[in-house]
Amino acid sequence: MSGDRSAPDQRDRQRSRYRAGATTAGRLLADLVVVGCWVLLLTLLSLSANWSRAQFYGLLLLGVGCYVLVTAPWDWRAEDE
Repeated sequence: MSGDRSAPDQRDRQRSRYRAGATTAGRLLADLVVVGCWVLLLTLLSLSANWSRAQFYGLLLLGVGCYVLVTAPWDWRAEDE
């Protein structure tokens, strides 16, 4: 009977890993979309306003840095430990 109990536990752990992987993939996709939109917006603004490269890259780094500070930190610890 002890073998019967380990199979559901193993399935639960596997589902938990899939769920964690899907959550990580979703967060990564959202980060890529937000940063990509920021780059696109800055590119269009800098081309229309004739900004220097220093201004463009300064605003790019500032925007990405602010985004990193505002968003939730990544948690690399395993949840089932």
